[in-house]
Amino acid sequence: MKKIMDKLFAVDKKVVVFLSFITFIGIITGALYMTVLSTTDKTLVADTLQSFLEQIEPANYLVALRGNLLINCLFMLAIWILGFSVIGLMVVIAIVFYKAFVVSFSISSFIVSYGWKGTIMGFLYNFPHQIIMLIIYLYLGSYAMKVSALIVHSIMKRKSLDFKLVMNRYLLVLIISFVIVVMTTIFETFLTPRLLKYILNML
Repeated sequence: MKKIMDKLFAVDKKVVVFLSFITFIGIITGALYMTVLSTTDKTLVADTLQSFLEQIEPANYLVALRGNLLINCLFMLAIWILGFSVIGLMVVIAIVFYKAFVVSFSISSFIVSYGWKGTIMGFLYNFPHQIIMLIIYLYLGSYAMKVSALIVHSIMKRKSLDFKLVMNRYLLVLIISFVIVVMTTIFETFLTPRLLKYILNML
C-alpha cells in the first residue's frame, strides 16, 4: 500500500513548485485586477454579484449540479488529455493560472463591493471547494506536465517509452481527481448556496 501511495504522489517537486508559483501569480493578478477596473466596470461587477446573491439558490439543484460537474470535469479532463500532447505544458500552465485568477478575482470582487461583509461572503463562496479544486489542478497539472515532458524527451532522444506503465499510473491519478472533484462539486452545489444565504440573513 505504501509503495502504491508513494508512486501516486511521486510528482516532480520542481514542477509542483513551478505550478505553485503560477498559482500565486494568478492569485495576485486576480486580486489586483479588480482594483484597476474603471468605476463603470466595478459597478457592473457589483450589479452582477447583487443579481447572483438575490438568486443564490438554484431553481433546480440537479440541473445546477449537472452544469457544475460538466464545467469542473471538462477542465480536469482538458488538463489530463493535454499531458499526452507536446503543447500540453503551456496550456496546463494557462489553465492553472486562469483558475487561480478566477478564485482571487471573485474574492476581491466581494470585498470591493461589500467591504468587510464581502470578505466573509468571498470566503464562503470559495472555501473549501474552490481551494480543493486548485490543489487538484496542481496535482493533476504536475502529472500532466511530467507525462508531456516524458513524451517530448522520448521523441527528441528517440527512446522507447513504457506507455502502459505511464498510462496506468496516469489513469489512476485521473480517477482519484475525478472522485474528489465530484465530492467538491456536490458541496459547491448543495451546501455553498445555503451557507451563503444563511450568512446573508445574519449580516
